[in-house]
Amino acid sequence: MSEKRQAISGNVTWHYIGNLQSRKVRDVINEIGYIHSLSRVSIAKEIQKRATEIVNCFVQVNVSGEASKSGVTPEDLIEFINELAVYDKIRVVGLMTMAPNIEDEQIVRSVFKTTRDLRDQIKALDYAHAPCTELSMGMSNDYRIAIEEGATYLRIGTALVGEESEENE
Repeated sequence: MSEKRQAISGNVTWHYIGNLQSRKVRDVINEIGYIHSLSRVSIAKEIQKRATEIVNCFVQVNVSGEASKSGVTPEDLIEFINELAVYDKIRVVGLMTMAPNIEDEQIVRSVFKTTRDLRDQIKALDYAHAPCTELSMGMSNDYRIAIEEGATYLRIGTALVGEESEENE
C-alpha cells in the first residue's frame, strides 16, 4: 500500500477493498478512511484496538450465497450490525456485496436489489453507529446494473488500471 500512496499525491481518501485479515489491520488501519469488507467480529475487535479515529466501514453481505464469497448472510445481518454497536471506532456507512460473475443480468440485478433492500432496512433502524446510507456494489463487469440499483460506490479497478499481479499486492 505504501508504494501506491507514494505514486498518488494530493488529498486522497484511501479505501481498503478486499478481504482484510486480522494480522493486516495494524498495517493499514490508520492509513485508510474506508473498509469495504467488514464481515467478522474479530476484524471489528482489531479495528477497535488499533484505530486512532473512527473508520467508515461497509459490512460485506453475501447475498448470492456463493461459497467462494465472504460476507455476512442476509439472515445474520441485523444481529451482526447490533454486535458492532460496542465498537466506537467503527461507523457502518453502508453495505457491500459482489454479484456472481455471470451473464444473467436478472440474477446480478436481483443481488444488487436485495442488498439495497437490506441497506434500507438497516437505515430505517436509525442506529447511531450504523447510519447505513451507502451501497458499495458493482465492479468492472456489472457496474452499470449496480448504478441502476442504487450503488453509491463502485469498484471498477480492473477497467481503469488492468489486472493486478500478485507481486503488486
